[in-house]
Amino acid sequence: MDKKEFNDEKLKNDDNQKIDKTENLDEKEEFIDAEIVDEDNEEINEAQIEDDFNEFKDKYQRLLADFTNYKQREEANKADFKKYACSNLIEKLLPVLDNFDRAIASASDDDPLIKGVIMTRDEMLKVLGNEGLEVIASDGEAFDYNVHQAVLTEESDSVESDHIIETFQKGYKLNNKVIRPAMVKVAK
Repeated sequence: MDKKEFNDEKLKNDDNQKIDKTENLDEKEEFIDAEIVDEDNEEINEAQIEDDFNEFKDKYQRLLADFTNYKQREEANKADFKKYACSNLIEKLLPVLDNFDRAIASASDDDPLIKGVIMTRDEMLKVLGNEGLEVIASDGEAFDYNVHQAVLTEESDSVESDHIIETFQKGYKLNNKVIRPAMVKVAK
């Protein structure tokens, strides 16, 4: 290779290097521009991510609150179910208690059979009382339409107005819920 060819080759290489440097500069400018755009996108993305995070956090908190409320409602329903599960059986036993009361009212206290009936009725009331059954007070009490059912009304000098004169059928509550109102006669 002679000197001229060497110089021509060197010039070509130098030109190529200049072109490469120019291209590199263009690429660097594009890269810098891309970085600027990416920084803006990062800011936008960070804001979007923050918004999404807050949205999901809010949804999570609401879902957690809904689940907690659901759990509390279910526990209350289970407790109520346990309280009133035996109400159907107890309601069926109330006429038996009424029959015990009628048998006791129509006989003398000296009869040993009646004493046995009284003991049986008392034991039955005790067992049902342990399950939450209680007798609704009625004779001489003020009439309460929530727990009493007025069958008759009558003028009375011995009992105040709107008070109960006589009870025809005892009323009962199960865990403070009326399962049978007392049937009564009320003074006017």
